[in-house]
This record gives sequence, C-alpha cells and structure tokens, in this order.
Amino acid sequence: METSPVITEQQEGTEGSVRIPLRSMRPKMQVEGIVTAVTPAGAFVDIGSEIPGFIHISQLAPQPVLRVSDVLRPGDRVTAWVKQVNRKKGLLSLTLIRPASYGWGQLQPGRAFTGRITRVEPDGLFVEIDAPVEGLVPASQIRKEGRVNPTGSFRPGDEVRVWVVSASRRERRLRLTMIPPPSVRWEDMKVGELIRGKVTRVEKFGAFVDIGAERDALIHISEFGVRNLKDPAEVLQEGQEIEARIILVDPEKKQIRLSLRGLLPVKEVEPEVPVRKTVPSRPAPPPEPMEGKGEREEELTVMAYALKRALEEARARGQSVPPLESMSTN
Repeated sequence: METSPVITEQQEGTEGSVRIPLRSMRPKMQVEGIVTAVTPAGAFVDIGSEIPGFIHISQLAPQPVLRVSDVLRPGDRVTAWVKQVNRKKGLLSLTLIRPASYGWGQLQPGRAFTGRITRVEPDGLFVEIDAPVEGLVPASQIRKEGRVNPTGSFRPGDEVRVWVVSASRRERRLRLTMIPPPSVRWEDMKVGELIRGKVTRVEKFGAFVDIGAERDALIHISEFGVRNLKDPAEVLQEGQEIEARIILVDPEKKQIRLSLRGLLPVKEVEPEVPVRKTVPSRPAPPPEPMEGKGEREEELTVMAYALKRALEEARARGQSVPPLESMSTN
C-alpha cells in the first residue's frame, strides 16, 4: 500500500523535529495545522512543513471577511488546502475554502454534471457542480420546448442533470443547460436524406418532429403528400414515430424542414361535398280556362281567313299587296 508523500518525504529540522519538504506539496492537498500568528492581511499556520503556510484574508471564507481575528486566533487548529507553492521564493499559500473538484480546464462545453440547485430565480437556476463558481441555467435552457418560469417547478436542494455551455476563467462565469446536447448536429444533416423522428406536436399548419437535433423539425401541411388534406391530425398523431426526408437545413435561422411526400402509406382524403340549400320554387300560375282559349283560337282563325280573302280579291283587281306571311294576324 502506497503512503502519502507528505508522510514519506520528510526531513529533520535543526531541533530534531520532522518537517515536510516543500517539494512534496501539491495544489489542493489537504493539510492540518495550528495558527501561530494573526495579522491584518491574514494568518500564519504551522502545518509541519519547512516554512509556515500563509492564509490570506480573501481565503478565509467564500464570503468576504472584514477582520482576520473574527475567524482565526493563535492556537486554533484548522484544516486547510494548499493553494500555491513557490520553492524559489520560499512561499506556501494556503486556503480555508475547499477547492473545487473540477477546475476551469475541465469544464469543456458538452460535459455532463450532476449538480444541486442553490438558488431559484425567475430568470433561471443557480447550480453547484463543485466547480470554481456556481453555474447559471437560464430559464430558456430548462426545457427544450421553450422558456419556462422555474420558480414554481424547482426548489433549492433539488438535484439536476446539467451540461456545460460555456466557461470563462477570466470572467468567472459558468453557463449551463438542462437540455441534453443534440445527438444530430447541424453539419450532420443533408438535404435529401431520410431521417427518423417522433412527432411532438400537431398543428393546423403542420407537425413538429423531434429528430435529435437542436430544434424540432417542421413538416408543413403542403409536404404531407395527401390531396385535399385540411387537418394534419388526420394523418399524424403526437408520439408517432415516422421517417421523413430533409428538404431544408438553416443553422443561422435554426430551422429544419421535412417532407413526407411519397413516404406515408396514406389514402387520399375525400373532399367534402358542398351542401346546396334547396330554394322553394314559385308556384306556377294557374292555367287559363279552356273555354276562353278556344274562343280566342277560333277568333284568330276567322280573322286570318277574312284577311286572306281580302288579299285575293285585291290581287284579282290588279292591286299590289304584300304577301300574307309579312302581315301579323295579331
């Protein structure tokens, strides 16, 4: 079993006491010691090393401290961590603030952590992941569906799964998200390729499909390939798994469009037959009495005969008369 270098690498002091060499000190190493002196700038601690360690006032607690004497006094036994070792200058800097398990260099974008919520604000959640600073999850990064108000859904102490979005040592800022990183990247999507997904929402103008990308893809009603379709719900339902063809990928606008033309075994939707309103027709006028009609026909026949006889007599006398057809009998 290996022993700690703090124990094995020791040297004897001038008075015979065993001292720990500086070369065995490493940042984040936990040590025990006794406060030997308190100054306005900090406190000296004997941890059994070649030289005493120094704890600056800024390293006494995560919150600002006004006076060192409010926290430490000579003779106090403390647990501290090595912050910095400079063998050339003979400096050993300690801290009472437990070092984070993950440094800035370990906070790569996309890395997953399990954290604990420390504060809930309307604009987002503050999460402790044992990094140099707390991370912020904006309200827009809590759910993939969009911005939510976290005050009614989360409480301090809740455990959450988060992913690193960005980390800045210079600004001491850590941005997190609770939305899992997309399994399909923008550069992986090619127009014309087939892709599988699950329907997440159906609207009158189309359907949204989760294909594992940063944003859900849209299938417009015109891309269903179904004639006379008025409601996409007649073809797709929420939760249904489908295969569609990519027809548009726009990383700048965060838009993905799909098409189902020729891919779904659906029947043509029968067009609705317009219902015509029946307008009652006006009643026909009653027929004229047969007696009157017969008398008029007989009257016209007598008149025509008389006219024909008059024309024949005029021609016999050598008079010029028009033909019978050009004259009205009415």
